[in-house]
Amino acid sequence: MIDTWLFAELCLMFLSICAILRAIPGPTPEDQLIGATTAITIAAGAALALSISWGNLFVLDVSIILTLLCYAGTIAYARSWKGDTP
Repeated sequence: MIDTWLFAELCLMFLSICAILRAIPGPTPEDQLIGATTAITIAAGAALALSISWGNLFVLDVSIILTLLCYAGTIAYARSWKGDTP
């Protein structure tokens, strides 16, 4: 019998791949950035489910760091696009 958390991880990874495939042909770079950020957020949820399924916290730590870097990059890009400097 398949583990419930593993099934949730597979579903979330499928959604993340769909988000990436939708973000690639985006009309503007800003739309592509939002699509990539959405995909990384969904993938972090998948990593959370995988971490629970495996009982390993290392996967969770890596996904948290990846998500924080993604959001920091999004904010940096938005500020440079707007013209603000920190």
